[in-house]
Amino acid sequence: MSANDVTAARLPWDAADPYPFYENRRRDGDVVWDNAAQGWLVLGYDAARQVLGGAGWTSDPLANPVARASMTMLGPEFAKASMLFTDGADHDRLRGAVRDAFTRSTISGLTEGVETIAAEVIAQAPTGEPFDFMSRIALPLPIAVVGEWLALDPAHAASLRELSPSIIRMLGTLADPVEVAEGFGAAAALMAEFLPLAADRRANPGDDLFSFIATDPELSLEDVVVTAILIAVAGHETTANLLGAGLIRLVTEQVDTVDRAVITELLRLDGPVQSTVRTATEDQTVGGVDISAGDSVVVVVAAANRDPAVFDEPDRFRLDRTGPAPVAFGYGAHYCLGSALAQLELTVALREVLARQPVVRGAVTWRDTPAIRGPQTLPVAFS
Repeated sequence: MSANDVTAARLPWDAADPYPFYENRRRDGDVVWDNAAQGWLVLGYDAARQVLGGAGWTSDPLANPVARASMTMLGPEFAKASMLFTDGADHDRLRGAVRDAFTRSTISGLTEGVETIAAEVIAQAPTGEPFDFMSRIALPLPIAVVGEWLALDPAHAASLRELSPSIIRMLGTLADPVEVAEGFGAAAALMAEFLPLAADRRANPGDDLFSFIATDPELSLEDVVVTAILIAVAGHETTANLLGAGLIRLVTEQVDTVDRAVITELLRLDGPVQSTVRTATEDQTVGGVDISAGDSVVVVVAAANRDPAVFDEPDRFRLDRTGPAPVAFGYGAHYCLGSALAQLELTVALREVLARQPVVRGAVTWRDTPAIRGPQTLPVAFS
């Protein structure tokens, strides 16, 4: 999950297939004004990278004209402590506290543990009869992985699973005060539950990620808890959604192997993060369009990943692609820290699932969350 995976307002797209909406808007240009979003939509690949990787933008929702009212009403404390919503020195301090834990070499050391968890979770699914892939495999598996890494007991992992959807929904529509209130309530409940854990890990550290964060002298206990919650929520929600959407894609395309090319193409076509918001801090020109300081900009990464000017046959699943990487994990300072772990989990889990010859049995329902796309229910049977 890239930082600030937020849409400022609900756009009139279909949760199951938002791509025709993106392409319809792209006909007017790579950067277009959208009344529903109350801001600019950035749909082109180059324009998206310019905004995500350039100076003159902020991720702070209190600076955003659409989100400001809801965020101010509920108070800025959570936002100020989260790398999701910070920039510059504050963002560097929070991100720096966990950066070393997310290097590719560190993540590769988790392979055996991820393989064990995947095998155990998937083995519990029945053979020969339909079951819901999302509730039986896609959600429990990444929760188990992040729970083991953070050394969470089953009760805390259960709270994480119960409360995360409200937080994700909040991040999908910061302009809706009702959903923001529900999301902040869920975040506050997790903070209250995790604060004693943070204090204990600081006093009695173990060999786990939570202890690694808690013993950083640059972080307050509140910083530690917000960072741990962000890792936990982002560490399973987006992975779960891509496991579901990715399985549908692989079954549809009759793909029976999983390698780096497959994962990259799944991220490009079915990456769960649809968009991320920035606010201009100075006048900008993006894609030939003048954007004023203070304007809200919704970078639609899912559209950028299907930009026909960059990707040939952008709506087709092709494993022979060369050229630029998709921006499914973001770009620039807020590039997703957990990208390597997510790719490891996807590779291991999808290989294990495909070995059981899955078949989609029945209608798929999709989550109604603007920022994150993924199946709500996915009926599958193993042969």
